[in-house]
Amino acid sequence: MESDWTQELLAWLNAHPGWGVAMVFLVAFFESLALIGLLLPGIVILFGVGTLIGLGLLDLIPIWIAASCGALLGDSMSYLLGHRFGGHLMDFWPFSRYPGLMERGTRFFRSHGAKSLVAGRFIGPLRPIIPAVAGMMGMKPSRFLSVDIPACISWAPLFLLPGVLFGASLEVASEYTGRLTVILVILVVVLWLTWWLMRLVYEPLASRSAHWLRHAIRWSRRHPVLGRVAGPLLDPSHPDVLSVSMLGILLVVLFWGLLMLLLLSPFSEQPQAMDQAVQNLALSLRNHLADPVMVAIAQLSRWPVPIFSAVALLLWLYGARRYSAAIHWFIAIVGGALIHLLLSWSLRTTPQVIELTDQAIKGPSAAMNLITVVLSFFAVMEAGELRRRYRQWPYIAAALMLILLTLSRIYLGMEWLSGALMGIVFGLAWTTVVGIAYRQRAKRRFSGGIASLIFYGAFLVLFAWQVQEHSSTDLNLLQTAIAEREIGEEHWWNSEWQNLPKERTSLASVASRRFNAQIGVNPDEIARLLAQAGWQRVPESDWRWILQALNPEPDQASLPLLGRAYQGRSEELLMRKNLQAKGSMLTVRMWDSGVRLLPERKALYLGQLSEEQLVQRLGLFSYWRSVAGSDSDMRSVREALGELDQKIEQGNLLLLREKP
Repeated sequence: MESDWTQELLAWLNAHPGWGVAMVFLVAFFESLALIGLLLPGIVILFGVGTLIGLGLLDLIPIWIAASCGALLGDSMSYLLGHRFGGHLMDFWPFSRYPGLMERGTRFFRSHGAKSLVAGRFIGPLRPIIPAVAGMMGMKPSRFLSVDIPACISWAPLFLLPGVLFGASLEVASEYTGRLTVILVILVVVLWLTWWLMRLVYEPLASRSAHWLRHAIRWSRRHPVLGRVAGPLLDPSHPDVLSVSMLGILLVVLFWGLLMLLLLSPFSEQPQAMDQAVQNLALSLRNHLADPVMVAIAQLSRWPVPIFSAVALLLWLYGARRYSAAIHWFIAIVGGALIHLLLSWSLRTTPQVIELTDQAIKGPSAAMNLITVVLSFFAVMEAGELRRRYRQWPYIAAALMLILLTLSRIYLGMEWLSGALMGIVFGLAWTTVVGIAYRQRAKRRFSGGIASLIFYGAFLVLFAWQVQEHSSTDLNLLQTAIAEREIGEEHWWNSEWQNLPKERTSLASVASRRFNAQIGVNPDEIARLLAQAGWQRVPESDWRWILQALNPEPDQASLPLLGRAYQGRSEELLMRKNLQAKGSMLTVRMWDSGVRLLPERKALYLGQLSEEQLVQRLGLFSYWRSVAGSDSDMRSVREALGELDQKIEQGNLLLLREKP
């Protein structure tokens, strides 16, 4: 699933690491340069470089030195500019374009002195400002360097570390399941885009809506019909006119979007094609490592989770005598629950994996509607109790949870894309209706901190309980099915083996991608024969592997062996034998191919016989990585399976079956 240009880029960086060092130096330099750093997405670039370090394509120490030197040079040039021009620096472009930012930096420096150089290095908007301000304020060069040099040295690894950890996790994910790598990338990108878009959209709306509102009021007053309808809503004397008008605009947009989805989704070819394409992509990414996590996240959409948290908040609002807020909260939740029931009874909204067909009606999702109403209306209430600069965060939190839940349900085959979107639009539309009424009538404030603690506390408690109660059952119900086909055993043994899959994954960077065995024998029989030769079954690993992988001195006993995925399913059999002299181990892995051998319909398995070597990345964590086993190691495996009929094809492909 990697493109050719990606492979070429990674290979080029691996062959020319000096260019990576030079790029990091320039990025750190320009990001630290006065004001220019505001225009450069240095954090994103350093995250990408850190990812390459985690993947083992670049070395940490040279990159660390380059980033620190580039940052120090940029800070020093900014300091010299401020030292040379002093207060007149504000008269030159581009400093004259950002007087507010420069004044903010000046106040920060006056309040914290030399400590502001350290703090400013780690605060994005202040990073390219504070050194210039230090020069303007007359800080001595020796004092500046004595503080800035340690700050630059400590800044570089901290900003590279997230990318390093992400890249290292991608390498581990690629080794054990290439699909998990793609899922991780999709999750990170989608969640980051959601956060970025929410902040991008909210700030301009909050700052410019008053200007738009004045134009709307003047226009509505000139219109004889719309003036009577919109006049009360756009009355500038109302204290909450800004929030109410923004909710009103959102309501119009939501209803228009809902209308388009309802008209297009069931009958138009394009939404159906998009739904099917997204569903096919989700099915292609299914794997045994991501499935439990996605099933756990999907428990958020079970109705007890939002309803219990809603009831807990309602009781607190009533007990605190915030009757207006309690009434509107009750109306919002009851309306959302009624819409949930209506959609559940009238439309098919959750097409499980086994039910996916082109004829399915892609209706609004009842589950997504209810959770959307609860999360979004609480965000409306909570935002009203916060200072203006913090009001975006409840909306961002709600959006991130909804996006994560939507991705998990689509991944598991529980939603069509259009159905999930319509469910969210239904919920947002109802939230907007009640939100407008609430913002017009709610007068008494309440403690947003206590409300958040009660709401999210109850939310997390019920979520944890639902995960414990339903995850294992749902995981079995939502397992991906194996596509079966039948061939004759002799036909397979003689020639059909050539047409079976050759690779576990298409990721070219994964050393363990190729199959080197086809086995027409029951896994229990293979396990019995190998156990007689000293092999051991490998128990299933769990989340504690993460902690064990952080052991600074790992070995065969302390570091567990992880399972790998093929077509979204883990091995039917995983056994190992330690090689004490090498500190490595031999492994045998078997996956069900879906082929059934006639006449007895015995399952045919695809296998990997390999050697696993211990790899430690940056002294941070460790894992086992497959390498091609030696001829002597492969002979020992074949000798342990000597009771079976064996033959070698194409030099290294082992075929096994019971002797006739």
